[in-house]
Amino acid sequence: MLVACSGTIDNPEGNPGPSDDEEYVADENGVVLGTTWQALSYPYCMSAASDPDRDGWGWEFNRSCIVYRAPATSGTSGTSGSALCANLEGTASTMAALAVSAAMEIGRWQPRRDFTIGNVDNNEGLILTAEAKARCSDRVCANTQALLDFQKNAASGSVTFPGGVILNSPALRSRLVAKFRDQVGCEMQPSNGGTTNCPVEEHTLTFQRSEKGGCDTNYYFVARKPDGGALQYPAQLKNKLLWADRTNPYIGFQSVGEVVSIDPTYGLNEKGSTTTGACYGACVKIGLEDVSGDCCSCGGNNRTFKRAPWNAATYICQ
Repeated sequence: MLVACSGTIDNPEGNPGPSDDEEYVADENGVVLGTTWQALSYPYCMSAASDPDRDGWGWEFNRSCIVYRAPATSGTSGTSGSALCANLEGTASTMAALAVSAAMEIGRWQPRRDFTIGNVDNNEGLILTAEAKARCSDRVCANTQALLDFQKNAASGSVTFPGGVILNSPALRSRLVAKFRDQVGCEMQPSNGGTTNCPVEEHTLTFQRSEKGGCDTNYYFVARKPDGGALQYPAQLKNKLLWADRTNPYIGFQSVGEVVSIDPTYGLNEKGSTTTGACYGACVKIGLEDVSGDCCSCGGNNRTFKRAPWNAATYICQ
């Protein structure tokens, strides 16, 4: 299956929708959903190359798709070249990066089992469970923990995102806790086998590749059953992203085949991040490799990475 993160887009006038005899519902973003992947109208295109005439409509996997258009902004991302997506107080791309990191390190999206509400600087915040840590190869889920540590007060105002957006840690804590409670509420509903179903099949997510995406950098994962078989209801995996906020422009789910993707800010996930040229083009980098003193570029200015005081795997370009 394939899911991608991108923003909301209206269908251009004059383009046909589903036939009148098809049964469908619309989710909170206005995307029409059916009971199977084939009834999803219309998915976002996974590549802008699918739209050679640039009319906003493409053709992939033997069906029409919509080419994502990021909201107009005054700046551009220095890493991907894509127009910036709304990233209010740095929460949107951080939450998407957490979903990517969970897929990479924990190998699944089971937020109710892998996260819980705990204490972060004497406030409610999202923390990892023992079950999640046991699934990580390092038993600490270093990348995921580094992103969760963005909730710490020491990180507030110290992390810069493309477009000069500054992290607000209290806002991130509040949003993560609220969306996680939405996730828990949804998963407590009985399984119905429909597109709104939050209890989903057991699954594994395996990193496949990364490339430029609609907001910044798309990370792709192969989604399958733990025994390697195909998922029966792959489209339901989008309901495991309530905790990362499905209205988040960096979370725009679609499913095709067995591949899924999310589009957080470059540098927030170690795997898939590479250095191009003399300087690393990101304001923040998370990884196990010590890059202290290495050249970096943030906001068009060349600086050097310094280790963040709140997490040993986080480096700030300053």
